[in-house]
Amino acid sequence: MKKLQSIVLSTILSSTLLQANNLEKVIVTAKTKQNVETTAGSITVITQEQIKQMHVSSVQDILVQTVGVSLGVNSSSISGRESISIRGAQSKHTLILIDGKRISGTDAQISHSDFQYNWVPINSIAKIEIIRGPMSSIYGSKAIGGVINIITKKSNENFHGGISLLGANSSANGGNERDISLNLGGKISKKLKLSLAAENKEIKATYKKSDNTKILREGKKIKNILLDLDYKIDNTQNISASYLRGKEIRSNTVTPGHTGITTFYDEYYEINKTNYSLAYKKNFSDLTMDIKYYINQSDSHTDQYNYTHELKDSVLNTEFAIDIFDNQFIIAGLEYRTEAYDKVYDTSSTGDFSDKISYKSAYVQDEIEVNDALVLTLGTRYDKHERFGAELSPKANIVYSINENHKLKASYGHGFNAPTVTENSSSYKVGHGPSTFYQGNDNLKAEKSDTYELGYEFYFNDISFKSAIFYTNVKDLISSKVISTSPTVNQYSNINKSTMSGIELEYSQKDLFQDLDVSIAYDYLRTKNKDTNKELTRKPKQNVAMNLSYALPYGIHSNMHLNYTGSQLDTSSDPLGGYTTYSLQFSKNFTKSFSGKVGVDNLSNKILSDESDYNIKGRLLYVGLDYSF
Repeated sequence: MKKLQSIVLSTILSSTLLQANNLEKVIVTAKTKQNVETTAGSITVITQEQIKQMHVSSVQDILVQTVGVSLGVNSSSISGRESISIRGAQSKHTLILIDGKRISGTDAQISHSDFQYNWVPINSIAKIEIIRGPMSSIYGSKAIGGVINIITKKSNENFHGGISLLGANSSANGGNERDISLNLGGKISKKLKLSLAAENKEIKATYKKSDNTKILREGKKIKNILLDLDYKIDNTQNISASYLRGKEIRSNTVTPGHTGITTFYDEYYEINKTNYSLAYKKNFSDLTMDIKYYINQSDSHTDQYNYTHELKDSVLNTEFAIDIFDNQFIIAGLEYRTEAYDKVYDTSSTGDFSDKISYKSAYVQDEIEVNDALVLTLGTRYDKHERFGAELSPKANIVYSINENHKLKASYGHGFNAPTVTENSSSYKVGHGPSTFYQGNDNLKAEKSDTYELGYEFYFNDISFKSAIFYTNVKDLISSKVISTSPTVNQYSNINKSTMSGIELEYSQKDLFQDLDVSIAYDYLRTKNKDTNKELTRKPKQNVAMNLSYALPYGIHSNMHLNYTGSQLDTSSDPLGGYTTYSLQFSKNFTKSFSGKVGVDNLSNKILSDESDYNIKGRLLYVGLDYSF
């Protein structure tokens, strides 16, 4: 039997090290020429091959296996909405990119939302790069905890395509899934290439076993389409354009505390997303110029309150990659960005709100190969915000190769997160109940962080071991304080401080035994609210992720995944114990073009709904078929 190339799902390790022949992969998000072994910082790469080896209904499902990344809920989250936390940072401190372009984050702008994750068809993803630790030196605001870059598939010379079907049945009261997706791509003329991906997905709402009027996990209907065009002007320059459109409908039940009456909304939220981008790239002998302009728009309408949140971001970026010197690789860029927010009521304009904020930025990064063993990376970014002023975000990284097997890494990075449009406007006021209001503040400062990290990594043939320790200090966190009573008015203010520190360990080995690949990751996290001297809520102290990949007879591939989520504070005083989930999948390539898979998630049917407002999926049995040409 042929030895199976690793299909280790574990987003818990650097996937580039697990590909056949140990192919070197450049980390696009870090804007470096180095491969993952010699790139400073803590990095995970998830490939499309790994994604195929799991049941995925959202980006969160892909990321949950990654070391240092936990899946949970925001404060006041409802109905199974899940947010991503990197190294204990708030979800709003994780910057999400699609092909290097930032998308509109809703978690800090719209209460208890998770609307920023399902932007692209899952079948359009070529790989996902996750950098843990601050990246404000390149990307500016929001990248305190880290950056997640979703890189989509691009067309090759040959015309190709595929279709995927999936159905899933849940042991819970609801929660069944169905998904159909397709993709096409290739060269349609001598100079023009096209790629197209689309998906139509439905996840039924999950109700309490004993109460069909109470939804634990809201229902979702998701439609996404992505179109990319690339025109080759000549061998040195090209123009590319993309169009992304998505629609998501959430169904839910709501029981306002002051009425006690449960109401079902078939369209509790309707979320419409669009992204337009245009780029020009020119290669000179030792210099590459990349100019891009893009617009994100996310409109979220709620039937409960009859208004729409309209978020619109526009970005103009010019970047130069300079490779003139023998031992240096320099990135320099300029950026102008605007963020706009409108709150528009369906029938009356009395409560309407509109405001916009602009940024002007410049950044530079210099990657210096001091000698064959030492790589030094220095960088900084200057952001000029029209309200709170300027912010400088420096970083310094060192990678020292003791030899080809042993690597030492050290880094420092400063990060910041600018206030949202609503937080940073004193004219904004929103009601929470009949006698409580939240108000913006023109005088807010940016949230700031400083992170220090040390790492050791070992690579030998098909074995890799990675370790890191980190410490992050965050200050000027935005919270709220009471400024008046009768009614109660809470104004956003810079009043909180916190620290996060931890350890990350990763081990992987191909052919531990014949045809058996294994990967395991462990992270330990300590958090502290420096104002209360208590740990932060909803931050698991420990996480373990393990994957076993085994080649069975008759060309059947099997994968088993274990995820342990440690204890955490569910509220400021109530603890939530740790829990473990198991998943199992079998897949087979019947022909070169046709494959299938069957599996089960949450095999032990672990349920948290009685212990926490974080309601995970029940046991889910799924079957999928794929055809490609």
